[in-house]
Amino acid sequence: MLVLDTQSMPAGERAEAFQATVSGNCSASMATFEDPSAIHAKMTVSDFGAAKVFNIDASGTTLRRTPAISRSSPETSIVLALPMRTDNHLSWAREERLYGPRDLMLVDLSLPYVYGWQGGGASYALHVDVDQLGLPRDLIHAAAREPRRSPLYDLVRDHVARVTAQAEQLAVSPGAAELGAASAELMRALVVSAASDGRRLRDTMQSFMQARVLAYVRNNLRDPDLTPARIAAANAISLRALYKLYEAMGQSLERSIIEQRLQGARTDLTASHRRYTSIAAVARAWGFANPSFFSTKFREAFGVTPRQLVAARAVPGRRELATSASDGGSG
Repeated sequence: MLVLDTQSMPAGERAEAFQATVSGNCSASMATFEDPSAIHAKMTVSDFGAAKVFNIDASGTTLRRTPAISRSSPETSIVLALPMRTDNHLSWAREERLYGPRDLMLVDLSLPYVYGWQGGGASYALHVDVDQLGLPRDLIHAAAREPRRSPLYDLVRDHVARVTAQAEQLAVSPGAAELGAASAELMRALVVSAASDGRRLRDTMQSFMQARVLAYVRNNLRDPDLTPARIAAANAISLRALYKLYEAMGQSLERSIIEQRLQGARTDLTASHRRYTSIAAVARAWGFANPSFFSTKFREAFGVTPRQLVAARAVPGRRELATSASDGGSG
């Protein structure tokens, strides 16, 4: 969601609007500008449930979160940020660093900091609440000093780059919440591995892989070729590991996919605005190639067949879905 675009604003109002938008969506801080007479900025926020993305594209800017601001404006976000196009400088906790484009930085926004860039630059950032991570701040701060110590650094950097660059499209996808959960788990894995906490890392990687696989499945439910082999390959794990992952969650992979598809089909069948012309079309749209199998599983799950459900919701004068036996509505 676009939260600021200074292009159409009077020049005299841009600094105040920039300041308010950053403080309201990132963390309370004071903004100064390389050229106050030529401020330009565009900011977007995308919600992923357990995580959010806040992207800034702006002219030369420095954000200062002073100790006084830090004391008066509590902040709970932990951030993985990527400079885009230009070098970004960051000072915090007696640490001063210069980050090049696509260098991943880990920042606790509750602390005082000075952050910014010169010229036309940008910062794309993934925010996760510290309570969501479930990690002590001292562990987070230890990892922030050198995130490259983590063997997961490249994986996490590439993940953050893709999610932030495509945030507006991904945030409205069916698997947005699952993607947010997977992103939070991946941030957690980076922290505990960079801080060399082996026990936490094993637990975190298990949680991350679960979230990642669930998000992949949710985003591909409508594909009739969503097979265990394809799921495993897409997530770089073996078939055995995939089945063990679902066992650890107390679920059956096949049953989970079928149940989610049936829920999606039921939603479409009961929608006030029809997207499909027949029950068979609904079944196909949710990955069911066999109408009889769809009808049987639907009745097992909901106690009625698709045709019975549609008939029960029929309203006089409204055109209903086709319900012949050949389209999955038998029974």
